Amino acid sequence: MAEEARKGMLQGKNKILLFRLLKESEKEAAKLSFQTGHTFSLSRDSDSITTKDGKIVKLGELEGEVTGIEAVQSKDDPVADMLLQAMLNGEKLELWEVTVDEDVKNEEGKYPAMYAQGYLTSWEEEASAEDEATYSGDYSIDLVPQFGFATLTPDQEEAVQYAFRDVKANSEPETEQEGE
Repeated sequence: MAEEARKGMLQGKNKILLFRLLKESEKEAAKLSFQTGHTFSLSRDSDSITTKDGKIVKLGELEGEVTGIEAVQSKDDPVADMLLQAMLNGEKLELWEVTVDEDVKNEEGKYPAMYAQGYLTSWEEEASAEDEATYSGDYSIDLVPQFGFATLTPDQEEAVQYAFRDVKANSEPETEQEGE
């Protein structure tokens, strides 16, 4: 029973972020190495107006952000370099939050994703004496994020997590391990 319940839960490790400079749409989006966490949030301000008939809520514009983008620093990560340059230069970035769980792929083999355009509003590189060096940042979303399905390249899928392969030569990765 507990195993079935666990299978029905979406694991945070299965939601990854991909980035690309908006002006470089001819390139593939790329994953920041060693991601450890992030929070995708939407909010609206609201005011209430008291009338003789009762309270009316007046909604403000939708605001979106991805905060707490955290990753352990890699010795050579071109995506981290690109994000630092985008922060320094105020360049617009594209961001995808992709759910890379095999159970949620659609019939075309694409993964559910949120897509947004916006800007990094903060970027930190922390270097503690006792822990791994880390990156952290926040991303502010322009307009309204879009939801759809994203295609990951074989290299992107492998960077997320390799699939089980059989011992036979040239075997294809299996989509599900036995016993899970």
